[in-house]
Amino acid sequence: MATDVAPTQRGGPALGSRQEHLRTLSIAWQLARLDLVRRYTATMLGLAWAVLSPLLMAAVIGLVFARLFGVELRTFLPYLFLNLTLWGFFVACLDGGAIAFLAAEGYIKQIPRVSLFTYPLRMIFAAFVTLVLGLVAAALVALAFGGAVTLSWLCVVPGLLAWFLFGFAIACVSGVFNTAVRDFQYIQTVGVQALFYATPVMFPADLLVSRGLGWMLTYNPIYHLMVLVRVPMLVNQVPATPHYIASAATVAVALGAAYFAVKRARPRLVFWL
Repeated sequence: MATDVAPTQRGGPALGSRQEHLRTLSIAWQLARLDLVRRYTATMLGLAWAVLSPLLMAAVIGLVFARLFGVELRTFLPYLFLNLTLWGFFVACLDGGAIAFLAAEGYIKQIPRVSLFTYPLRMIFAAFVTLVLGLVAAALVALAFGGAVTLSWLCVVPGLLAWFLFGFAIACVSGVFNTAVRDFQYIQTVGVQALFYATPVMFPADLLVSRGLGWMLTYNPIYHLMVLVRVPMLVNQVPATPHYIASAATVAVALGAAYFAVKRARPRLVFWL
């Protein structure tokens, strides 16, 4: 009898089915939870370090750069802390993705029916927990310096969704490239460093515009993603539509690249490991 459902190996759920997606999410979350436990169990403050690290860095840098740029510390410190928190998530996605498949070599070779997307997703779940904790701390810092909670803060939710999807996509791409070519991580590190200085993380975005470098903001996907979170929390406004359009296009392209990269790598990944 003909059927519209493709057969699966060993009677398992069809690839792309709801059961398969839930299974992937469940396995990725369990692995991420174990990673978080291992990372912070031996420390005295545990997950608090995820908040204290960018906060202390922002405090030290903020004292210097606030005077350098001639801005008030009460406005610059929340701005800097929030930017460093978001940038930390971006770097964690790239670095975690770089070792996603390498760290899961045993799982990939012994349990082939687990989706390869599980392992980058594992890294993103762990990084996203750290991001959420950092954003809670950033909100408290903003309130401490005179900020206020308004309805515009609801716009942070789609911003976080965009960050999660973008982080997952770049982790997949980073994982494939770094597994295929082990030297790629060095190139990736240099590229991230260059992007850091081209992104208004430690300096106001207006500084680039005033120097005739506004195009660096227009074509910088990280800047648009940062705006989706920063503007609602610090300015109490809804981000402008172009930022949503640019972020949506960035996420769509990144997800497409991730799907293509993992699909092409699937038959070769075991040999690369």
